[in-house]
Amino acid sequence: MQMNSMQTQLRRSFARPFAFTVMAALALPGCIDRDKPADEGGGGDGGGGTPGACSRLPPQSTTYKGGDTLGEELSLTLNPSTLAYTLRVDASLQRSAGTELAGTLVALDGCTYASDESGAVFTIGANGVVHGGVREVVGSGFVPMIAFASQFENSADPTRFNDIAAIFNTIGAQTAGSVESSYGGSGRIRNAGTFQLCQDAANGGFMVYDAACAQTAKGYLSYNGAHAAFDVYTTPASGGAVTTGGTLSGSMIIGMVGSTAVPLQLIRESASRYGLLLYTAQSALVAGDADGSYTSVDSDGINGTATWSGTSLNRNGAAATLSYDSPVSGVAQATGAFTGYLLQGAGLYGFVPGTTAAAQPSFELGLRQ
Repeated sequence: MQMNSMQTQLRRSFARPFAFTVMAALALPGCIDRDKPADEGGGGDGGGGTPGACSRLPPQSTTYKGGDTLGEELSLTLNPSTLAYTLRVDASLQRSAGTELAGTLVALDGCTYASDESGAVFTIGANGVVHGGVREVVGSGFVPMIAFASQFENSADPTRFNDIAAIFNTIGAQTAGSVESSYGGSGRIRNAGTFQLCQDAANGGFMVYDAACAQTAKGYLSYNGAHAAFDVYTTPASGGAVTTGGTLSGSMIIGMVGSTAVPLQLIRESASRYGLLLYTAQSALVAGDADGSYTSVDSDGINGTATWSGTSLNRNGAAATLSYDSPVSGVAQATGAFTGYLLQGAGLYGFVPGTTAAAQPSFELGLRQ
């Protein structure tokens, strides 16, 4: 599943072996609503300071399914009365399956909370999304995490993926050895559950999806009810679209954010090769659809904020202008105090830098407040 990083613009290395970045949430054409702030539902943000202040807290103890940028598959159980939480590791290359990390959220402002995950700030988003971080296996930092209260599954008809099949853009990061690299490209999930990833052969980046792309990875999805996720099998890149054989290389969570499907691909090839992919529709963006205030977490283990308004984006006090559908439909290119590329959908965004500047993390994940 490992594909080349964005070779000319989207690349950065790190010394630490376990700090990786995110890639994978997808919003799909047909079944996708590119939610505006007013359309997200879930009530207002409420006030801080008491456990019940955020109206987006679940009405009862709820388990969210998701993952982090180590490629770990996770279950987050949250008690809304006490704000106690448990993060269970369902699949990982760094920790034993069944490992549990426990803590208590402390209200900060609205629907944002301090956690016991080495400083990670958690946000309760609209329509059952939780965004935050997970303490690192080694060290004192955290890695970005996203999880969903509702997920797509097809256990009743395992060969049917019609409801979520589409063409996408992909964004995130991968780690190979101690090197963490930004990722951008395109992909497709077909009706039978086969998938393909593509990157531009010239620059290793975003491209219009083409089944004949030269720089490619292929495989298929198979639902595993034992851990409520899709197993991801990689098949030969030179072969056809098959649904048998292959090598188990990770998993995919297909979150449902309202009516929008948001799959999250968690890459686990080996202890030194892992990552996270975010997918969003490869269709034209509309200025204003992503407007709002966001909290963010990045692959350097830093919390942040962002404000998106039309063609303007302010990240942590730095402003940039956005060019929509550049270089391909569904991608926004940022120029100004910072440069890079963004995908957005379902109240989420993914960002990768356009330069090798040391101040830029390989990947940033944002959730609308």
